[in-house]
Amino acid sequence: MRYNNQGLLLESLDFMKTGNLISVIFFGLIAVFITINIFTNSDIKNSSLALLNIVAASSLFILFIFGSIFSKDEKVYFTFAFIAGNIFVLISLISLTFSRNKKLYPGRKIFLTAISLAVCFFIIFLQIYYYKDDSGKYLSGKSGSEKDPVSDAGIIFGAAVWGGNRPSPVLRERINKGFEIYKAGLAPLLVLTGSGSPEEMTESEVSRNELIKYGVKEKDIILEKVTNSTFEQITYVRDNLYKRRNWDRIVVISDNYHLYRIKEICKFNDMNVITISSDTPLSTQGGVVFCMKESVAVLMYWVLGFG
Repeated sequence: MRYNNQGLLLESLDFMKTGNLISVIFFGLIAVFITINIFTNSDIKNSSLALLNIVAASSLFILFIFGSIFSKDEKVYFTFAFIAGNIFVLISLISLTFSRNKKLYPGRKIFLTAISLAVCFFIIFLQIYYYKDDSGKYLSGKSGSEKDPVSDAGIIFGAAVWGGNRPSPVLRERINKGFEIYKAGLAPLLVLTGSGSPEEMTESEVSRNELIKYGVKEKDIILEKVTNSTFEQITYVRDNLYKRRNWDRIVVISDNYHLYRIKEICKFNDMNVITISSDTPLSTQGGVVFCMKESVAVLMYWVLGFG
C-alpha cells in the first residue's frame, strides 16, 4: 500500500512491487488461516480468537489512523508495532491451526514475533550493506557522450551544509561524483536537491556553486530548494521533471548505503534509475549504524509509504 503526501490516499495497487507484495502475502496468509480455524476448529477458545482480533484491529488502527498524522520518529514506532502485530497474529493463527489443545500461549508467540521481526530486519540490513551500485557498468568502461548520454539527468541528493555555506564532506563527495558523471557524458543535466536552515544557503544552492566552480554550465543545472527528505526529493523529481519532461532514465547519486532505499522508492514510482555511489569513506562502525537507520527507513517506506 502507498499513500500520497498527506498519507491517506492510495497511489498504486501494483501487487508486484515490494511493499504491496509483502502486504498481500501477510494479509493473504492471515485470511487463509482465519478461514481454516473458523470452519475446522470449532473448539478454539473464544478468548484466543478475541485476543487475535484485538491485536489485528489495533495494528490496522495504528497503520491507517496514527501512522498518517504523527512525526517521522513516531511513525517508526507505529511501523514496528504494525509489523509486529501482524506477525503475532499470523504465528498465533498457524499455531491454533496445528496445535492439539487450541490454546494460544501468548508469551511464546510474543517471543517468536520478536525473533521473526529481528530476522526480517537483518535480511533488509544485509541487502543494504552489500548493495552494489552501477558504477562498474557505467564509469569503468565505455561511457556516454554529449550526443548520446545514457540518461536524461543526474540527481544529486542533498546533505548537510557547514558554517560559511560550505558543503559537508558527505555533500562534497556527492557533488564530486555528480561532476564525474556529468563530465563522462552520462547525464546532460544535474538536478540538485535539498533545502536548508533560514540563516544559510540551501543544500542545492551550495552544490550549484561548487559545480559551477568545477566548470558545469549553469544552464545544465536544475535547483530544487524545498524538500527535506529522500521521499520528498524523489516525489518532486517525479512530478516536476521525470513525468513532465517524459524522461526515460535518470542517474541517482548518493552514498552507497542510501542507494538501496532510493532505488526502492524510484521503482515503486516507475522511475528507471542508474545508481552511482559517492566515495564517502565510512568506518565499519559508521557503516553498520548507517545501514541500521536505512533498514528502518526502508521498512517505513514499504509499510507506510513514507521515508
